[in-house]
Amino acid sequence: MSPQGNENEETTSALVSNDANVAKNDIEAGKEEEAESLVLEAVEKNVIDDTNEDEEEANPNGYPLPVGDVTCWKLTTGVVSFFTLTWQWLLLNKSQILSGITVALAQVPEAVSFSFVAGVDPIIGLQSAWIMGICTSLGGGRPGMVAGATGAVAVVLPKLVADYGVGYMFYAIMLAGIIQMIFGFLKLGVLVRMIPHPVMVGFCNGLGVVIGVAQFNIFKIRPEPEEIIDGRNLLEIGGAFAPFTNGWEWVDGTMVAWMCFHIIVALLTYAYFPKLTNAIPASLAAIIVTTILEWAFVRQIPGGFYTNTVKDLQDVRGDFPIPIWADGRYSDIMPPLNGKTLGVIFPTSITVAAIGLLESLLTLEIIDEMLNNKGNGSREAFGQGLGNLLCGIFGGMGGCTTIGQSMMNIHSGGSTRLSSTCAAFFMLLIILVAYPLINLIPVAGLAGVMFVVTYFTIEWESAGVVLGSMLPMTYREKFGMETKVKRADVFIMLIVVTVTLILDLAIAVGVGILVSCIVFAWDAGTKLTFSRAVSSDGESVVYSVGGPIFFGSIKPLMDLFPDARKEPKNVTVLFDRADIHDWSGMMAVKRLHERFENNGATVKFQKLNVASRRLMHKSKDLWEGINIFEKEDVDVEDDPLVKADHSKDTHL
Repeated sequence: MSPQGNENEETTSALVSNDANVAKNDIEAGKEEEAESLVLEAVEKNVIDDTNEDEEEANPNGYPLPVGDVTCWKLTTGVVSFFTLTWQWLLLNKSQILSGITVALAQVPEAVSFSFVAGVDPIIGLQSAWIMGICTSLGGGRPGMVAGATGAVAVVLPKLVADYGVGYMFYAIMLAGIIQMIFGFLKLGVLVRMIPHPVMVGFCNGLGVVIGVAQFNIFKIRPEPEEIIDGRNLLEIGGAFAPFTNGWEWVDGTMVAWMCFHIIVALLTYAYFPKLTNAIPASLAAIIVTTILEWAFVRQIPGGFYTNTVKDLQDVRGDFPIPIWADGRYSDIMPPLNGKTLGVIFPTSITVAAIGLLESLLTLEIIDEMLNNKGNGSREAFGQGLGNLLCGIFGGMGGCTTIGQSMMNIHSGGSTRLSSTCAAFFMLLIILVAYPLINLIPVAGLAGVMFVVTYFTIEWESAGVVLGSMLPMTYREKFGMETKVKRADVFIMLIVVTVTLILDLAIAVGVGILVSCIVFAWDAGTKLTFSRAVSSDGESVVYSVGGPIFFGSIKPLMDLFPDARKEPKNVTVLFDRADIHDWSGMMAVKRLHERFENNGATVKFQKLNVASRRLMHKSKDLWEGINIFEKEDVDVEDDPLVKADHSKDTHL
């Protein structure tokens, strides 16, 4: 390094050190605002804040560090320096830490609610929230994304839990995590772009309905585990409506009335509390208000009125997580890990892995668009898989990225890994310290929060799209509706919703993608163009073909060519506007050659583009004896046969 460079570095270091000392004195004098300004000034002098990068580089001169750096200090020299640098770090990352606290508070009611959706102890959902959060915040695909227990995963688990117990669920979550890690290791995150928008909309609508319907279980008396009848299986018709068909006894009418009261209060609180203050999340405010009403009002009315609380259904204990095989609550109920167990859990594991990846990668794309930078989908899949694996090991129900909490984190200023890491840390703190308060929450209040989640999950504008696509143009113009899309897209969306309600979310997405592929193949197969030109002496004919030649267009392509017995014997087929895509397309071209050759014609194929020629070159044996001219062998502009009568293009 040059002397001038050393001098500049020493000058910068001295300035930073001086600012740190002045900030320390201001802190000791109680002047926090002046200290904060000096810290930020020091950062501007010596740190390039690039929070969009996955890993920030530490300042070689020591603190200050970039905003969002998880490390609190560098190169400390003593107790005073330790506290000074820590305080400076807190000031610098204030918005990140506060955003993490906000997200943690908002996750509590949802984690408890999703636990009841899955049919497990609320502590299992709470454990999942912080384990998933810490794994995806530090190892996920982009800073600022928040993961935890989600409805998309929760709705898959009740059948397995009811039929086999939570031990099988833990193994299913572990296997789902391994599948997701393999998915990420193979860098398959880019496959999310293969999911059509109608499938995504149908997924959201179906998920919203399933979550909403599941809340009606609070109005029924849950039997003991050994009394629970067989629940939903993979191909059970109408399984999403099990709360109305599971045969459980309804609670008495008075409790139903008070539960409805709690739900209404929760909905009103969520809607109007943000107009008073944004100090705490609206969902948490709804839980607090309904809890106060339950204990200060409902239970104080003469007559012994009450509604079920979390403790009435399952007592929550704030234990630090340990591996399930060493946990007395689960060690005796864990099944043997053998082929039979794998056969039981495999369908659930595949579903959890697929749905978790789908929701997480879609959330990643949404935040990418919002922040105008790109995350790493494969890394997100690996981080989520690690989280699910650890969830299964430490007694969690798994999960994935939560779009609502991720959006909350971003809007609250939490754009770094520090914010989502803080959210996970504070969630663990809540579990260990505040668990007695969770037992006091009325489940009807949690149901109210879940109805809000249902509302925001469903894509309500899709109803207008469906209506606009079904109505004739006359009525659309009459009512001013300008939301028409292809009816096939609406059909796909409705199929996904229907299959979700009848069978399963993962199956619904798979069916939606399959139908989308069929629709695309059908549409692409109708995009062929065709023209025919005959020479003046009637001895030669030139066909010009355009469009994609693949398995879906073979039959239309062959039907375009006239009867070879009635055609001239010198045949030229131009593929200048065509693309041969697959084996089926190549075989169609070969059969076309054989059709004319078997009738005594001489056939030449010309103007094949580079991609088609490259594909055909890999299977030379197919083209033995077939005359395929190179592109430069024929000049289209100078060939009178090619120029003749191009107005005869035929569109299917």
